[in-house]
Amino acid sequence: MSTYLLYTDSAADIPSHYYQEYDIRIVAMDYMVDGESCTFLTEDPDHDPICDRLYEKMRSGADVHTSQITPYRYIETWTPELKAGHDILYLSFSSGMSATYQNALNAASQLADEFPDRRIAVVDSLAATAGQGVITVCAAMNRQNGMTLDENAAWLKEKIPYLCHRFTVGDLDYLHKGGRVSAAVALIGGMLNIKPLLIIDEDGKLQMTGKARGVNSALKALTHSYQHEMHAPGVPDLVFISHTSKYEKAEELARMIREADPDATVETVCETPIIGVHTGPEFFSVCGFGRHRTESKS
Repeated sequence: MSTYLLYTDSAADIPSHYYQEYDIRIVAMDYMVDGESCTFLTEDPDHDPICDRLYEKMRSGADVHTSQITPYRYIETWTPELKAGHDILYLSFSSGMSATYQNALNAASQLADEFPDRRIAVVDSLAATAGQGVITVCAAMNRQNGMTLDENAAWLKEKIPYLCHRFTVGDLDYLHKGGRVSAAVALIGGMLNIKPLLIIDEDGKLQMTGKARGVNSALKALTHSYQHEMHAPGVPDLVFISHTSKYEKAEELARMIREADPDATVETVCETPIIGVHTGPEFFSVCGFGRHRTESKS
């Protein structure tokens, strides 16, 4: 079995049991709540209570922000492992939404000079939230099945174009504040009970594809979209549903996906604060592989 270490970052949503089962490691990311700085590791055993408190505060109007991972944090995190003789495969938050990927490349370049006998492979997931979680778990499965670091990195780059994110938010104000959508697009979020439907496109950027009236209609639209594109070749039939402490509705959405695709492994996970700060506290996503990365508006 290959012995390289597998890392992702706190932008990924991964059900907790995978961390222990596959030894998935995290580069921590930071967020701010009303001026207080918090560091978040997604494998934290208090993951759900931490998320619950954040989304409760956001619903009460808390001021929230995030910051990117600096090259120094990567160096600080990876140096002990490189000294111990480990190679590293890292799946980063999408370059289409953050400079995280570029900062990881910069850190890897600096570390290569200090550790010329070690390997650091940095892969742009072009993903976030549960989609980043799905592709990370696939990488962990590949490693357990004996793929070398280079084989795994090549497999990931080949399959990432089939990774689909389908999600809805309460409105687009948070995404606009974070610079993820334009002011013109954000106006849709002000319409009475309209729930925007979005994807992450082939460049790892957000695109609005439609809208639904009310949360129940939005969940049905996410399910219909999944049915339209499900079953990419040569990948696990793995679906992660992330949510902002909306446990009952998330399970309802999971039941709908299981009915649409009985062979899929469907799991729910509370969305990481790193992404929740930008999506707002009324978020649901369905993430897994499909036949195409992007979808039409129909």
